[in-house]
Amino acid sequence: MLGRHDRQTNLSNATAQLESADINRMGFYADLARNGHKIFRDEDFAAAYCEDNGRPSVPPSLLALARLLQHKEGISDAQVIECCRFDLRWKLVLDLDPLTTEAPFVKSTFQLFRTRLTLHEKEGLVFGRSIELAREMGILPKSLLLALDSSPVRGRGAVKDTYNLLSDAIVDLLRAIAHARETSPEAVADEAGLERHLEAPSIKGSEEVNWSEPGEISKFLERLLEDGDKALELAEQAEATGAEADLLKKIIAQDVNRGDDQTPAKIRRGVAKDRSPSVSDPEMRHGCKSSGAKYNGHKAHVAVDTQSGIITAVEVDAPGRADGEMVETLIEQTRELSGCEINVALGDCAYSSRKAQNQAEQAGVELHTKMPGHRKGKFAPGDFEVSEDRKTARCPAGHDSVRQRNRKAKGDAPSAIRHHWSEQLCGSCPLKDQCTSGKSRTLSAPEDFHLRRDREHYSQSSEGRQELRQRVVVEHAIGRLKNRGAKASRYFGRFKTKSQWLWTAALANLCLILGTGAIIGQKNSSFGVS
Repeated sequence: MLGRHDRQTNLSNATAQLESADINRMGFYADLARNGHKIFRDEDFAAAYCEDNGRPSVPPSLLALARLLQHKEGISDAQVIECCRFDLRWKLVLDLDPLTTEAPFVKSTFQLFRTRLTLHEKEGLVFGRSIELAREMGILPKSLLLALDSSPVRGRGAVKDTYNLLSDAIVDLLRAIAHARETSPEAVADEAGLERHLEAPSIKGSEEVNWSEPGEISKFLERLLEDGDKALELAEQAEATGAEADLLKKIIAQDVNRGDDQTPAKIRRGVAKDRSPSVSDPEMRHGCKSSGAKYNGHKAHVAVDTQSGIITAVEVDAPGRADGEMVETLIEQTRELSGCEINVALGDCAYSSRKAQNQAEQAGVELHTKMPGHRKGKFAPGDFEVSEDRKTARCPAGHDSVRQRNRKAKGDAPSAIRHHWSEQLCGSCPLKDQCTSGKSRTLSAPEDFHLRRDREHYSQSSEGRQELRQRVVVEHAIGRLKNRGAKASRYFGRFKTKSQWLWTAALANLCLILGTGAIIGQKNSSFGVS
């Protein structure tokens, strides 16, 4: 049953025993102590508890404060209990007796609280509450200018090569079979002759293979595939054909060419689309940063109000998902949580795609972005004169195209008119080196050709550059989140990684809100006993 925090000040607690001057020196902890139990209301968590049955729980507002501080300090669940017992700042925030070393809850209670929020889909409650407070305090304007951006998140799962991935997937499947049979994984492995996968920490390191001989490598791989087939057959017999079996099949399909009687098994060349590099976290994917550096994990997407710096939306997806595909999601989440109008959103070149513009249009928001640059020293499409109907085109040297060809729409690409100039014109043109490195120039004019040129002109204008400079706010916000540990996932799975980002974003928002001194009393006011 839902427990409630007693708001009556206790003379033995830290807020009553410490001097106001000492409290004020604790900074954010003092601000959170003054306002924390008013920000986090027990009734907000009522949906995660039974209404009228059982013992009263530890007040969820107390557990929420402890979890917020956990994300601030980047500590484990066991360390949370230690801080509750020995850290004076935590005792101040949680309103505990500073002279006792007894914790207000045990580790299992704290973990159960996190499980409750996950099962009842309340992980974003505190984040939403931070946005609600920003709006109530007038920190969020009525009309928002949003800045959008994304950031890589390194996954927690162990990344291994194909040989060890296969072995790990076999072990996971053996455990699933053992669970279905109500026996031990060792018993299942002994029955199928697969005990080596349970015994060896690394199947690749435990086998004697001459890695300079392709023939030995193929034989080793074929033995792994045979073990995988045995495990899959046992899984069918035990009716344990769930996620573990699907993962083993996926790893074989994505990484291995099985070969035949004439061709030995080999590791596939290249990287398969949507490849899973980890068995411990199957939702991890390969990603690439803007700098070109590769990573394994997830990608977080963030929306920030440029005026206040308040984070208004957070989403976590696969690294292969384009930034432009998350525009509508971020805008709608911001509308739902803030209740504010959104007229314009800002983004970098990654949001200049047609898909991003279409999503922004569907959401009723103008999307202003930087535009991709053209090849250095070469004429860009904007340097050509193209008629409104796109049927005629003139190059910078003043020559009209000699031939046009219509291209039908395909996938996300709209229909276009492709203009061609002759080899004779281009070969004798004094501007050829600035136009093309081929024998002749071509120009594609899709349906949105003039719209893209208008966006290019705006992004390069003084007004556009001044507006787009405000986008730096989202980069600063992501930097604050990364400094608080969000650049690497603390948990396995994308859902829990999103939960981590939501709590960290709530912490970042509350630091801004409490720092203004505008919420529930002034920053330097002292505690009183009621």
